Amino acid sequence: MCGIALQFSPGSKAHSLPLRRLRHRGPDGQGEWWSPDGACWFGHTRLAILDLSANGAQPMLDPDTGNAITFNGEIYNHRALRGRLPERDGRWRGDSDTETLVVGYRRWGRALPERAKGMFAFAIYDAQQKSLMVCRDRSGMKPVYYVWRDGVLSLASEVRVLLGIAAPHYSPASISAYLSTGACPEENLLWPDIQCLPPGSTLQVTADGSLSIERFSEISRQSKAAPADPVARVRELLEYSVEDHLQSDVPVACFLSGGVDSSIITALAAQKLSQPLLTFSVGFQQRSFDETSVAAEVAKRYRTEHHRIELDEEETVALVREAVARLDLPSVDAINTYIVASVVAKRGVKVALTGLGGDELFGGYPVFREVGRLQWLARCPVALRPLLARLGKWGRRIAEMPRADVSAIVRWRRRFMTDSEAIAAGLPPHPFKVDESSASLPDDFARVSWAELTGYMRDMLLRDSDQMSMAASLELRVPFLDHELVEYLLHLPEREKLRHGGTKGLLVASCRELLPASVYQRPKMGFGLPMQNWMRGPLESFTAEGVEHVRVRQIIKPDYLARLVAGFRSGSVHWTRVWSVAVLGHYLENIRVVTKAEAQSSNPFGADKTCDESLRQTQFA
Repeated sequence: MCGIALQFSPGSKAHSLPLRRLRHRGPDGQGEWWSPDGACWFGHTRLAILDLSANGAQPMLDPDTGNAITFNGEIYNHRALRGRLPERDGRWRGDSDTETLVVGYRRWGRALPERAKGMFAFAIYDAQQKSLMVCRDRSGMKPVYYVWRDGVLSLASEVRVLLGIAAPHYSPASISAYLSTGACPEENLLWPDIQCLPPGSTLQVTADGSLSIERFSEISRQSKAAPADPVARVRELLEYSVEDHLQSDVPVACFLSGGVDSSIITALAAQKLSQPLLTFSVGFQQRSFDETSVAAEVAKRYRTEHHRIELDEEETVALVREAVARLDLPSVDAINTYIVASVVAKRGVKVALTGLGGDELFGGYPVFREVGRLQWLARCPVALRPLLARLGKWGRRIAEMPRADVSAIVRWRRRFMTDSEAIAAGLPPHPFKVDESSASLPDDFARVSWAELTGYMRDMLLRDSDQMSMAASLELRVPFLDHELVEYLLHLPEREKLRHGGTKGLLVASCRELLPASVYQRPKMGFGLPMQNWMRGPLESFTAEGVEHVRVRQIIKPDYLARLVAGFRSGSVHWTRVWSVAVLGHYLENIRVVTKAEAQSSNPFGADKTCDESLRQTQFA
């Protein structure tokens, strides 16, 4: 896992980008490379996981072709790919997946990403064609942000690297998208000039300066024939995935919460290692938010080297503030990931497996059980909806339900802010996205899964996992999102997922003998923090400061903002509504402060004015 950055300016000279802003992603090394004609610059910060020697350093050249690569992520089938490159036998410099990719490009060219299995974002400069290819993995686990302006491509693993190049404007639509979803949707990031390469896509820039984007994979369209025994097949795919995700030249740990998903990943991983698996559970003095006793039971069964880390309120609140300061893009939910990642990384861990994805694939969320009723409500005639809107908060929400596909209804279910509230705040309503790609899926269960995977998972959970784990210099791996497992489950008929009863019945049936009964016979808890209490206690001033930063910038109408805060204080408004505003305010203030300090020392952007001079003008476009 690393940080990548590049600029490609066909026909002219490229500039380097502020690579120091990615140092947290790669504290083990840093490198730069320029093409012979100066039109392409690659930057890289390294978190050494595979091939810890200098042979794994980046950017990396293929000496036979002069092609160069900068790569973030892990290719889990890279040794199998090497076996298909027999002409390299005996001439491999090292054992890194990076070398496999750059050599594989010579053989397969633009077909390379179709053969890669893993989480990845990489760019390859073709020395002969003087062109660039950028790829992102199928599920979008690794981010690729870019600015395309005047025939010049600037690209990085994090938005912060591009803020001196992008126009310093956020739009009312992007603010509405964030406040409505609690995250910045990939199709509408906070900064309109900064775009996100879609998952499963390849971006090409040719020598004449033309840019194109093509899909190399669309998981929802991969139709697979289901075998006779789905229970056995799920177990088999999970076994394969966990084994792949254990590839590392440094110790691999597991986040063990005590829930079904993390317990299964822990059990499978522990059985595949010759040495005790490292497991970590984070507990709190507030026992209602602590499920580490169940985690300890799993750890004992598999004789893991288990660490229970207990945080008191003062420590946790400090980590909450720290998490907000480290955000690359604002998010209402990222603090949970940062708390766990930071305390684990401080124990010397570089790689950890997480159970993320189990709920989306196996039906762990309430919306899987509610979708039929929600579809019935969505049929409410347009003429009756104004009457519903008079029936209070839930009436207003139901009145705004989309009369569209399941994916739009699922996104409505996740929405924080209604259309009427957006208008009251002085913002345009955030439109519901209709996902036509889900039409090929077999049933509503699969469509809910797809909507969650491409909405809540991609825009919030995966981005939070990447930005917050890497803020702590920790690589998080997600075995449940192995693309073969995802494809299989999306096209498995609903009846097979429901026949075993209970929440996530198919998953439990495939791994029941691995788990203590206490894991799957108790209600789902999740990892929660007493945020409502803290926002009225030790985080009260911090919350107020963030809200004030938003008020001063006139992002939201002052009267609406006042009503929102008053509603939280009276208990009629959920804490996430005010917290999302406070996080946005602190994020914008932190961006301004950081860039001001950097601008005073140097101008890393090769632009006509400093980043601070640009961001000082930040306003609605």
